[in-house]
Amino acid sequence: MGPVTFQIKGAKELEATLNDMGPKVAGNLGTKAVRAGAKPIVQEAKRLVPVVTGQLKRSIIAVSVKSASDGVRAVLIGFRPPASRRAHFVEYGTSKSPAHPFMRPAMDARAADALRAMQEALATGILREEWKQTISYLAEGAEIDFGE
Repeated sequence: MGPVTFQIKGAKELEATLNDMGPKVAGNLGTKAVRAGAKPIVQEAKRLVPVVTGQLKRSIIAVSVKSASDGVRAVLIGFRPPASRRAHFVEYGTSKSPAHPFMRPAMDARAADALRAMQEALATGILREEWKQTISYLAEGAEIDFGE
């Protein structure tokens, strides 16, 4: 499995909005959005994984990581040890055991849900930050003319 890519309509406007909020806020909102998108995929993978002891199912996780070289943040879906050492045998099979795919089908089945969750998390986060900025602006004594 490789990275999943997608195209966003209005990406330039979204980028401008996030840039106005500053890199720290934008980075936090992006990480929250990607984590929200990972949730339905993790849930589906846990639903689809064949269960013998339950260890593999319990090991499926989504974690945030930050690249040491360029500081880029990502959310990875994977497995906790010790199940991480054998998860690929279940997904792809071996010469003695047939494949029981669960990660790729989870991605395929819940991709739309993941994108929707990301959109909602971004929209909520942006609105929350805009509200915080407005409250801060008003706390400094500014007045808003509602045109009444």
